[in-house]
Amino acid sequence: MHDPKMQLLLAVTAALCVIVLAARIFGRLATRVGQPAVVGEMVSGIVLGPTVLGALAPDFSNYVFSATVKPTLYVVAMIGLCLYMFLVGLEHDYHPSSRKEKALPVVLSTAGVVIPLIVGAGVAWYIASDYRPSGVSLLLFMLFVGGALSLTAFPMLARVLQERGMMHTRFGGVAVRAAAIDDAAAWCVLAVVSALFIHGSWVASWRTVVPAVLFMAVAFALLPRLFRAPMEKAVRGGAIGDGLVVALLTLVLAAGWFTDYIGIYSVFGGFICGMALPRVPGFAQLLNVRLLQVTRCLFLPVFFAFSGLNTDLTGALNSTYVWTLLVLFAAGFASKFLSALAVLRSYRWGWGESVAMGGLMNARGLMILIFINIGLSLGLIEKELFSILVLIAVLTTALAMPLYRFHFTPEREEAARLAWAAGPTPPLAKAPSAPAGSATPSGVAAPSEHLVGSGTAP
Repeated sequence: MHDPKMQLLLAVTAALCVIVLAARIFGRLATRVGQPAVVGEMVSGIVLGPTVLGALAPDFSNYVFSATVKPTLYVVAMIGLCLYMFLVGLEHDYHPSSRKEKALPVVLSTAGVVIPLIVGAGVAWYIASDYRPSGVSLLLFMLFVGGALSLTAFPMLARVLQERGMMHTRFGGVAVRAAAIDDAAAWCVLAVVSALFIHGSWVASWRTVVPAVLFMAVAFALLPRLFRAPMEKAVRGGAIGDGLVVALLTLVLAAGWFTDYIGIYSVFGGFICGMALPRVPGFAQLLNVRLLQVTRCLFLPVFFAFSGLNTDLTGALNSTYVWTLLVLFAAGFASKFLSALAVLRSYRWGWGESVAMGGLMNARGLMILIFINIGLSLGLIEKELFSILVLIAVLTTALAMPLYRFHFTPEREEAARLAWAAGPTPPLAKAPSAPAGSATPSGVAAPSEHLVGSGTAP
């Protein structure tokens, strides 16, 4: 009746309808139980996969998410993710009050990568006899599992902070930068592991590292010069013209193509472009009005659904899997949480803020899904361990919000926003003492109201 192109269009359109609707439903359910909407959207992806929909309605699942549809969904998901990370990078604005505070995200991310990497590698050695694929060396298996546990879901963390109106606070600035560095380091680990597995040589990893460094240098050197004048003109006029939108979209897509090509993936190409653009007050708000809502409501759910289609948890609840899940979860959570707690306490942050940061650094959902999907496609892990790591992604991400709220009540969130709006504060060592766990005044920019996600009170 229809030619193959029309059949593909019908199937992809049906898949997008199901994905968007499911993400909305589960996102709303998540907010009802005190979780950010993004956690519900991640769960919706798993529900649409073989674990639930594939088991309950196999014929419908095979039609909507057929083998011909999945590649199209992957392309849509990765383009949308690149665009979303560009918007996150453009919004990001962090003004440390001292050199010590400027170094904090670097110290926090370093501890948050090295310690979980070592602990995760140790656990991988422990479970290797049951889960290491044949043909994968023990060292590569240990590095891969340790790298997966060292991840923080940078886009997801940014989304949570946006929904809470905390993106532009000292806490949000430190968290986002630390997560960005954390994930970049983890991708370097993945690049090395992939290069060694495919090529058997350390030299191959430099094909990724050197171009990435050059890309960042060029972006931060050229983009402010090219875009400052048109961005300022757009703000003066109160609207962004089509020409500037096209130029920005071309920039983001080209950066995503390049970073995908060299092996660090398009999400970082988009983020670096956003970070490198000049900070023109009011421009991010204008651009977000055009792009953010469609990106958040359409493109991100497609990525979660694509990940869920590769996740089958039907056989992951026997005693062996449960024990492995508990060991990996305990190792991954404790190593991330305690490293963040130790670093922030050494910087004289309060216990409450430190606990909240430890929770958010454990939100692995989005990036670990990308990470382990790549590992599965390369053959570094098999489906059993993949399924367990998906569960860890859900559990650690779901646990992040209660730990965050342990300290950041709505009143403390508002205090953090007002503190930044009031201007920089003296160094923490000179600030008046406050009760343990209380909010510490800090410098962070007032949030854009449109960034607060629907259904989640700031």
